[in-house]
Amino acid sequence: MSKFERHAFVCVNERSGFQRLIGHLELDCRRGGAGAVVEGPSQIDRLRKRVAELDRKVFEYRALLKAGEALHNELDVDRLCELLCAILAERLPDARIAVLLAGPDSDAAQVEMVKRLPAKAAGASFPLADGILRRLLLDREPFSVVDVTGEPRFADIWSRYGLAALEAQVWVPMVTKGDVVGVVSLGGLDPDELDAADHLHEFLRSLVSQAAVAFGTAFLYRNTRSARHDLDQSLHKLSLLFDVPRALSAVSDLTHLLRLILDRAIAGVGAAKGSLMLLDETTDELVIRVVRGLPDRRLERRINEGLHECSRFKRGEGVAGRVLETGTALRLGTVGAKHGFAQRMESHVESIICVPLRSDEDVIGVLNVTNKTDGAAFSDEDEEILEALANQAAVAISRTRLYEAAISDSLTHLYVRRFIMHRLNEEVRRSVRYNQPLALIMCDIDHFKTVNDTYGHPAGDVVLAEVASALRDGLRENVDLPGRYGGEEFVLVLPNTNLEGAGLVAERLRHAVEQLRYEGPAREVPTVTMSFGVAGLEPAILETADELLSRADQSLYRAKSGGRNRVELAPLPMAGGPRRSPSFPMTGESSSDEEDSTPTRPPPMHPNSGEFQTIPKEADGFEGADEAPAGKTVPMMTVVPVVD
Repeated sequence: MSKFERHAFVCVNERSGFQRLIGHLELDCRRGGAGAVVEGPSQIDRLRKRVAELDRKVFEYRALLKAGEALHNELDVDRLCELLCAILAERLPDARIAVLLAGPDSDAAQVEMVKRLPAKAAGASFPLADGILRRLLLDREPFSVVDVTGEPRFADIWSRYGLAALEAQVWVPMVTKGDVVGVVSLGGLDPDELDAADHLHEFLRSLVSQAAVAFGTAFLYRNTRSARHDLDQSLHKLSLLFDVPRALSAVSDLTHLLRLILDRAIAGVGAAKGSLMLLDETTDELVIRVVRGLPDRRLERRINEGLHECSRFKRGEGVAGRVLETGTALRLGTVGAKHGFAQRMESHVESIICVPLRSDEDVIGVLNVTNKTDGAAFSDEDEEILEALANQAAVAISRTRLYEAAISDSLTHLYVRRFIMHRLNEEVRRSVRYNQPLALIMCDIDHFKTVNDTYGHPAGDVVLAEVASALRDGLRENVDLPGRYGGEEFVLVLPNTNLEGAGLVAERLRHAVEQLRYEGPAREVPTVTMSFGVAGLEPAILETADELLSRADQSLYRAKSGGRNRVELAPLPMAGGPRRSPSFPMTGESSSDEEDSTPTRPPPMHPNSGEFQTIPKEADGFEGADEAPAGKTVPMMTVVPVVD
């Protein structure tokens, strides 16, 4: 009997433990003999192919898993396109790839990204109208877009929309929730890849289906972000429209108001600089009133303080002039000489928005902002914000102009008598309440009637205006209160200033007026001087505004009688004694009885020769005596000397 051993050849799956018989092996166990018989060699070949196929699928599935994770972690559409093209390029190294996308509100798919395709392919697109092509896309399966001869299956669409530039062989639809979100176009595929179309299609279908979900999420995120941005812009505009009127309503000074408007406009649109122009009705020209962001800070300060005369713009001249003429906003991405702007300002303007300030259908000025801080161009939203701000600002400017006209003297631009008396009452009450010093200066132009009689009233008006300007410039802005009391007489209210400090201020103003030189009708007027009377309020001594004014007026009388062009300080009143009524007419007008009760002005003091002199501190009801009333201690004080 032959001695053979029969053995089975079994394939075992390591994961499942499943065993499969694929052949038998017989061994000759006789002495000196050996041999083997193998059954099923064709099954071994099939096994090898199957193992190779399974290995490829495992790799592709792992690759798809990683690709899906990468796609779903990305919310930017452009980055998704780059990632999808990179994954496809790894799987199909020589393929010509195009990604076409259709947004949620779009009725066409447009090329978003191409790889290994000519530049003209980037402009290709096609409509997603209902038809055979759309039905094929909704089927989600990859399909060939060319026939066996290489001709496009949808020749009309290909030629009409320039899809031939894609050089496509296969299209893979991207569909999510029943909507086509895009297409992956593939061309230049290897024939071997096409022969294994089933394997390729399965990979593409799985990859692109994940990409479709990722693109759908990215579109939703982009729309949400856009909606949030729109909401933020709307809230910003609403906040601006709510806050700006409230802030503007609290400002009564025109210059301060204009600066506030310009600052809010620059901050509201993220601009680097800007200017605000008002219409000069006498010349019908735009005049720059305030600026922000100039490279030369000193020049900016001089312009804002009115010390630098800027160029004026006629209607139709330059960008601002065109806005004044048309009454409509103008936005330019680039500004050059053809706009009449480059030759006007050397401030490196790259982009600009000019918005009219309109009040009652009339353009009263122009608001300009230039150069976004982030380097971007101004948008429609920026223009809308500025127009909304300009509408509020124009109302505030008109209101402030009317208010200033009511409280300001038209010639000197100082406060009128009624307003300065009203403010003096307020400051006296505040001084007493908070125990803070207060000073009052009364001043008068020496021999002003001679100026009018000799050189004429136009020359006198010039002198008044220049003197008022010198007084205003010598005081603290938004703190001290200068007013025209009547004719050539002025009143200056100095809060939180003691008598000695006010005396120094008066001396500085006296010297500034003495140095003035005049032009125009007053060019022949010689040096004009002023006399000053200064009175201080001590909160501990309850004194009314009219009493303070009376003491300052008496000091002015002494300065006039003592030789003019000098400063006289009024002694403080003594505590106690009879008191007058704290009320007095705000207009400065008084009845005949009140005029009769006005204290008599003191007789002239000794002329101030430049040396320090001492005078007695007058008591209540000072009648001009050089000695204090009996029984009262008279402290001494110093008179500020005249400086030649």
